[in-house]
Amino acid sequence: MQELIRQEQIINDIVTQMGRHKIQNASKVKFKVGRLTNITEKVLLDLFIKAVGPKNLQPEMAIEIEWMPAKLKCNHCQHLVDSGYVCPACQSEDLKVISGEEFFIENVYY
Repeated sequence: MQELIRQEQIINDIVTQMGRHKIQNASKVKFKVGRLTNITEKVLLDLFIKAVGPKNLQPEMAIEIEWMPAKLKCNHCQHLVDSGYVCPACQSEDLKVISGEEFFIENVYY
């Protein structure tokens, strides 16, 4: 159920950003997607098509995805962590997400 709600939020985000960027005439749309979002290329493409609507999708329109790496910071020793749920420096599990949860349209090419 939560995944369905998340997908609906993504579709709404895409529609909102499309309106802001006037994407209907775009040749390419570039997304920034964090590695912690659990969004795959196929899921993003399917959600994009659903948001745009198959009738409004231009055949020459391309989608580019820039994957943003996960970055976490240990709240105990301030060590930066690239992956995992435990700080390799102090073994603390108290980590704060710095990046990796992004999801937005970075650029629209016409």
